[in-house]
Amino acid sequence: MKQISPSRLFLLLTLVIGLTELAIMTFLDKFSFSPFSSGLLDTFFLLLILAPFLYLFVYKPFQQNIRQLTQTNEKMESSHNRLLSVLDGIDAIVYVADMQTYEVLFINDYMKKIFGDITGQICWQSIQTGQDGPCPFCSNDKLVDTNGIPLEGYSWEFQNTVNGHWYHIYDRAIRWIDGRIVRLEIATDISHRKESEEKIQEQNRFLQSVIESLPYPFYVIDVDSYEVELSNTIAAHAGITTGKKCFTATHNSDTPCNSEEHECPLNLVRTKREPVIVEHIHTDAKGKAEHVEVHGYPIADQNGAITKMIEYQIDITERKKAEEMLQQISVTDEMTGLYNRRGFLMLAEKQIQIADRTPGEIYVLYADCDHLKAINDTLGHRAGDTFIKETADLLKETFRKSDIIGRLGGDEFVVLLLDEAGKESNATLKARMAAAITARKQQPDRNYPFALSYGITRYNKENPCSMEKLLTRADRLMYENKRGVA
Repeated sequence: MKQISPSRLFLLLTLVIGLTELAIMTFLDKFSFSPFSSGLLDTFFLLLILAPFLYLFVYKPFQQNIRQLTQTNEKMESSHNRLLSVLDGIDAIVYVADMQTYEVLFINDYMKKIFGDITGQICWQSIQTGQDGPCPFCSNDKLVDTNGIPLEGYSWEFQNTVNGHWYHIYDRAIRWIDGRIVRLEIATDISHRKESEEKIQEQNRFLQSVIESLPYPFYVIDVDSYEVELSNTIAAHAGITTGKKCFTATHNSDTPCNSEEHECPLNLVRTKREPVIVEHIHTDAKGKAEHVEVHGYPIADQNGAITKMIEYQIDITERKKAEEMLQQISVTDEMTGLYNRRGFLMLAEKQIQIADRTPGEIYVLYADCDHLKAINDTLGHRAGDTFIKETADLLKETFRKSDIIGRLGGDEFVVLLLDEAGKESNATLKARMAAAITARKQQPDRNYPFALSYGITRYNKENPCSMEKLLTRADRLMYENKRGVA
């Protein structure tokens, strides 16, 4: 049925009533009725004729409106109940509180297990402890504007005073089923995350303490930007501070290191993907040049890409001075070009002093040429000299430039090997020497057998000793090896 506006309905009913009343009065005038009887008949006929109109135009529309209103309320209640069921299924604290009285209107099952059924109680009295009034951190004022209109939700973190747990809280003003504006709060327990964060912070503090305890400049560099991302206090005093380019901080340069003499450790690490050691001349914060041994260690991300480099530098200025002094005196062996006994001991003792203050291990290898006397007697001293030179070449090829190699005299050789990365052991060094000796033996057109005996010992920082004692220990092991004992 088409809806009729109230004004049209009023005019229509007025017209119908008027016409009906006129017809009834005309009809009654034809009969002789008393005034009282005429009034009763008039009223009866009027009601009888108007009843269908009242039903169609008044009662039926009113009944439809009541039915629609009832259905709407039922839908709202059903939707409200479904919402509460959903909230009951969330593994987080969910409650609704009146923003004026602070009365708790709803709590989900998860919250009941923690605080009990506190519906109808005051939130700041039942959810917190030690409160004489509304919580000073209450977020109500952040949920509505000055006109009481709900705003966007508000997120924050808080440690509950009842159970001590940390929660990530999301608050929002919503319209309750009765029309008032209330606060809906959803609080997810993040205590485990907070514990993890605290452990990470403790680890960071520990690492920072370790870094600060190092007796030399220590810093971390981004391999793409060359920027220093972290540095300890000693590095900062040397002008190596966070945000600076490493080449600017260490060389007062505008471009990365690219000389053959001073190779860039960052580029080497990025290319070799392993720890590197290079020697540089750095400029400190006061502009003073100093010789340093730069150690670079790669840091890879989860995909294996080198993204950062740990770098630290050891001041070797004194060692360089000693090397310069050694160059002014007779410290090299004329036949092999290696350090002689005096030169080796001077450098080795200095290196042990440095090693006592730095990480890593030191190994000493003592070697001599097998059957040298027989070769001299049968093939002549020229063949013997060739054997000695060949042994020197083997040691140079087998060990690094940073290792100290010397000829102590006759057919006796010694190597002081530096192992900062902790990759070496007696076994790896023996394997390296064995492979080098085998390669020499297999060279064609040899006119004498190539054989070496050697012993290897490790310097113990916890029980330091002189270089002479290390040589004696390695010499003893070498003779045991020669006799087939070791």
